[in-house]
Amino acid sequence: MKPLIGGFLSLSLISIFPSGTFAETPYAAFEGGKLVAISDGDMLASAYVNGQLGPEEAGDALIVATVSPDLSTLETATVTVSNSVAGAPTAVAVTPDGRFAVVSESFGPRGPDGQTFADLPVGSLLTLVDISNEDAPEVVQEVSIGTRPEGLTLSPAGDMVAIAMHPADGRGIAFVPLEDGQFGEPSFAAVPGTAPEDRLSHVEWHPSGEFIAITDVNRAIVRFARVVRDASGVSLEAWGNPVLVSKYPFMGRFSPDGRFFLTGNLYWGGDVVGIWTEAPAGDVTSIRFAAAAGDNGPRHFLVGRAATGISPEGIAISPDGEWAVTTNLEVSYAPADDPRHTPYASLTLIDIDRATGRLDPVGTFAFDGILPEAAVWDASSRFVAVVNYDQLDPSRPGGSIDFWRLVDGTNPALVKLRPSIETPHGPHSIVLSN
Repeated sequence: MKPLIGGFLSLSLISIFPSGTFAETPYAAFEGGKLVAISDGDMLASAYVNGQLGPEEAGDALIVATVSPDLSTLETATVTVSNSVAGAPTAVAVTPDGRFAVVSESFGPRGPDGQTFADLPVGSLLTLVDISNEDAPEVVQEVSIGTRPEGLTLSPAGDMVAIAMHPADGRGIAFVPLEDGQFGEPSFAAVPGTAPEDRLSHVEWHPSGEFIAITDVNRAIVRFARVVRDASGVSLEAWGNPVLVSKYPFMGRFSPDGRFFLTGNLYWGGDVVGIWTEAPAGDVTSIRFAAAAGDNGPRHFLVGRAATGISPEGIAISPDGEWAVTTNLEVSYAPADDPRHTPYASLTLIDIDRATGRLDPVGTFAFDGILPEAAVWDASSRFVAVVNYDQLDPSRPGGSIDFWRLVDGTNPALVKLRPSIETPHGPHSIVLSN
C-alpha cells in the first residue's frame, strides 16, 4: 500500500499568463472556491486496450486547485490518496461546508512488480481528506468497506456517504455515516430488484435527501429507492418503477431542482466488439422523477434523449439546470498506432428544457485530449472544468484540468480557453467546492 500521508505533499503555483491578462475580458468570471480532483498514477490510458500499465508515475493523488475568477492564477496542492480510474468517474465528493473530501478506491495501487492491468489489486478503501486548508490537504481517516467500491455520493446534509458496490452481490449500496470529521461504521443495504451479479456503477442522492438513484449497467436500468434510517441502520425501499434507458448507463445526475435524472449511456458490453473500443456513439436520457406518490404510487417517465460523442463517461448539469455537458472518450485512449485511435476527445453540449426535461443536443466539440472522464460546471453556469487524463502532445507530461466557456445565444457553443492546470498523470473525477 502506498503511504497515505508519508510527508508527500506538494504545493505549486502555476501562472499560465501574467496576472490580469484575463481580467479585462468581459467573460472571465469563473465562480467557485476550489476544484477538487483525484488522479490515478498506476496506469496509462492505453492499458484499457493492451493491458500494459506502462511506466509507474508519481502515484495516486487528491488535487486541490484554487482558481481566481479571471483564471490568471491557478494554485494547486496535492496529497497521496489511493484511487483508480477503473470505475465510474464519481469517486470523489466534497462535504457541503467544503471541509472534507471523500474518495473511493475501486482498485488499489500497483505493486513493485505490477506490469499489467490484471496485476492491480481490487480496492476496498474509503478515504477522508481534510481540505479546509487548501494549501495543505491532509488524510485524516480511511476505512475498508469491502471489495470494489465504485461511484459515491454525499447526502445533501453531508452526514452520510453512499457508495455503489461492484458487483451488487447482496451488498448493494454501502452507507457510511460522517459526523464531526469522522467516518462511522459502514452498513449495507440491498437494492430491491437487483441480482447478485449486477453491476451497480453509481448511486446519486436526490436533493431532498430522501431518495437515491442507482445505475444498473447490466440491465440498462435506473432504479430509485427511498432511504430509510432507523436505530438498526439504513435500508432501501423501492420507490416507483425502474426505468429502462439506453445501453450501459454508467452514471447520472439529478437536476438541481430534483425533477429530472439524466444518465450518460456508453453502449458498452460483451456484445460490442472490443467491449468498449468499438462502441457506437452514446446518448443521454432524461427521466422525470416522481417525488410524490399518486393513486398508483410514484411513477417515473422517460422524457428525453440526446445523442453524444462516443463513450460519454461523464455528465455534468449546470447549477441553473439549463445545460448538460458530457465528456466523450471517443477512442483517444487507444495506442497511437492502433487503427481505432482517435487523435481527439470531445464534449457534447445539451440544452435541457427545465419544464419538461426534454433534451436538445447543441453540438459536439472536439479537442486534443485523452480519456476526459469528468467535468464540472462553475457556480455561474458559464464555465466548465474538464479533467484530461493525459496529453496527446508528448512535450506536455502529466494530465490537466482544462477550462471551457459557454457561449449562449442564438448559436450556443463551448469554447476551450487557454488557461490550464497542470496535474499529475491521470485525473479522472472532479467536483467544485464552495
